[in-house]
Amino acid sequence: MSRRSNFFVTENNLQITEAFRTLRTNLAFLREKQEGKTLLFTSSIPAEGKSTVASNYAASLAIANRKVLLIDCDIRRPRAHESFGIKIEKGLESILANDTNPDEVIMKDIIPNLDILPTKNMTHNVTELFLRDRMKDIIEYLKEKYDTIVLDTPPLAVASDAAILSKAVDGVVVVVAYDQVAKRELAFTQEMLKNANANIYGFVVNGVDKKGMSYGNYGYYNNNYSYYEDYYTENGEKKRKKTKRKPKNKFEKFVERVKEAYQKHLTGDIKKRR
Repeated sequence: MSRRSNFFVTENNLQITEAFRTLRTNLAFLREKQEGKTLLFTSSIPAEGKSTVASNYAASLAIANRKVLLIDCDIRRPRAHESFGIKIEKGLESILANDTNPDEVIMKDIIPNLDILPTKNMTHNVTELFLRDRMKDIIEYLKEKYDTIVLDTPPLAVASDAAILSKAVDGVVVVVAYDQVAKRELAFTQEMLKNANANIYGFVVNGVDKKGMSYGNYGYYNNNYSYYEDYYTENGEKKRKKTKRKPKNKFEKFVERVKEAYQKHLTGDIKKRR
């Protein structure tokens, strides 16, 4: 089984874990104002990293001593359990289709304070399962047992499940993969959630290349990001900067100009292409 990245469990990447702690803090402020206890993660298209973001956000809450349940609602392509390298026999699909008791399939303490309600793959009549009141009843039942419930749902370009389930949660977080989603796809996602009267907490931009991205008027932060990167190096020691070798001849100068032009095209001009 492939194993997705859970940075609080399998990897020692302080920059990324701090980013999830920042997400946790920002969402905590929103949820405190709105008394939110349940939230849903979705995206516009596949492969934007929504499952990775959802599972790491849930893990960040768990290590902060919050009792958390992660529900995998992506029944067509379940992934949440893979973030923790576990195998399952049945899950949410059994609860919805066969009225299995949720307590029978919830996996306890995947990490301390974090439980998972996984799901097995189903391809037929999945949306119809969510249209029933059963899912809403399940969430209401589980709210009494957890501080936070996180739903990992399919991309809206694939299915309308996230829009349907948004009615059963307090807020929605949309994961956006940098330089992968067209403006029309984001507009479609926003329109779908708006039509469902979803409470959109915000958008999380995922997969940003901190060295290659252009920040426009915020170039100061891009140019000085290395300072913050040094903050997370072991013992606070700064990394040595690589000295750029000067071109020796006209051909090498030409190659350098082509590389620079290409880099500008990928970064500063990226918005003009969409």
